[in-house]
Order: sequence, then C-alpha cells, then structure tokens
Amino acid sequence: MNKDKLISLLREMSQKEKEYAKELKELTEKFKHPVLSALIKGIAIDSEKHSMFYESLAELLSETQPFLSEEELEIIKKGIKKHIDLEAEMIEFTHKLIEETQDPREKMILSAIYEDEVKHHKLLLSIQKHIAEKETFTEELLWDAVWKDSPWHGSPGG
Repeated sequence: MNKDKLISLLREMSQKEKEYAKELKELTEKFKHPVLSALIKGIAIDSEKHSMFYESLAELLSETQPFLSEEELEIIKKGIKKHIDLEAEMIEFTHKLIEETQDPREKMILSAIYEDEVKHHKLLLSIQKHIAEKETFTEELLWDAVWKDSPWHGSPGG
C-alpha cells in the first residue's frame, strides 16, 4: 500500500472510531444501569483513544516530527517514571482484589481494569525506551553534526 493511501485509510479509521465512540455514549443515555453504563462508556473512551492513535499515525507518516529538547525529555522521563510506578501499584492492587472476590461481576470489572493497567504499564515502558529517547536532539548530537563529520573539524574550509 502506498504512503498516501495508508494515510487516507488511517484518517478514515480515526473518523470511524470517533463515530463509534459517539454512538456508544448515546447508547448509555438510553438506560440507567450504572455498571453497564460505565463499561460501555469505557469502551467509548478506548475508541476515542484509538481515533487519536490513528490520527497520530497519519501525522507521523505525513509530517516531519519535531525533535524533543533535552529539557522536554527530562520532563517526559520524570512524568513517565512516576506513572510507571503508579501503574505497577495499581496492577498489584487489582490483582489482589481479583483473587479475593467471589462475585463474577466484580471479577469481570476488576479484570478489565487489571488488563488496562498491564497494557498501560507496558506502553509507558515502551514509550520510555523507544520513542522519547530516540526523538531527542541532544547538544551532543548537535556538536557531532557540526564538527564530527565535517572535513574541516572547525577550521575554515574551502
């Protein structure tokens, strides 16, 4: 599939996910059961998230992405580290509750939370490793670009 077709398809999928999310939210307005409403709204939120992901992929393929500064990287690292720790805590907490409860309805809801926490934890670790560090333009990279590969190494060239 060529790049333009893929970008178009990604944007189309983004729109479909937005529409699906809207329909699910409208569905929850037609009944009053709080647990079912929460579960369906949760799926709607995931669809909104998927829409953002599809759109970000389209942008990734169609535009040059800005580099992160070293300062931005530090902010991201600290924020992600905090949330990685929090997700680990929530994983342990929900796992314990799942083991303790006998009510299948509670187990279903807690299992959904647990699975999301595990996914979030893995995603944050992946962001930390694969995206934030690779998208950073450090001062060292700048100087390497200016001097290291220059045939004149700082001296006037011709």
